[in-house]
Amino acid sequence: MVTELSAARKEKAAASGVADHVLDPGVEDIKARVLELTGGAGADAAFECAGVSAVLDTVLDVVKPAGVVVNVSIWGRPAAVDMQKIVLKEIDLRGTIAYRGDHGAAIRLVQEGKVDLKPFITGRIALEDLVDKGFDTLINHNETAVKTSSARRDLHLIRNSCTRLPVVSSGPHPL
Repeated sequence: MVTELSAARKEKAAASGVADHVLDPGVEDIKARVLELTGGAGADAAFECAGVSAVLDTVLDVVKPAGVVVNVSIWGRPAAVDMQKIVLKEIDLRGTIAYRGDHGAAIRLVQEGKVDLKPFITGRIALEDLVDKGFDTLINHNETAVKTSSARRDLHLIRNSCTRLPVVSSGPHPL
């Protein structure tokens, strides 16, 4: 499952097949929908990729008791967290940054051709323009830009970036 507000990102998630269900928090109750899709159990794991307190709150709601929440976003301000949700559900809340060495299995899937990242690359920026054009794209064009590559090889994307799509899983996970 993927939740997303951006039309461009929803379309990419649906067209690429990265998720069986693409949910829009602007039009549906994410907690109710995840519980429906998991037979009332909740998600085993969820990734918070937006850096928005409301998203983190929803992620804490949708994971099952003893579920895992991984925060991969860089927050612009301190998060508001309902610690009771974490304590009472015994949620394992983790943070990660830089991704170095963390995604070997995902990188192998790309190398083996089982995952194609090309549909997610909506733009390319020369390395020398990365600061000016890259930040402008990130800040002012995030509704249409899914991933912008400045590397020679698209494989760097999986190591150096996180899609801003919060992802929940109700199946086996490597966490």
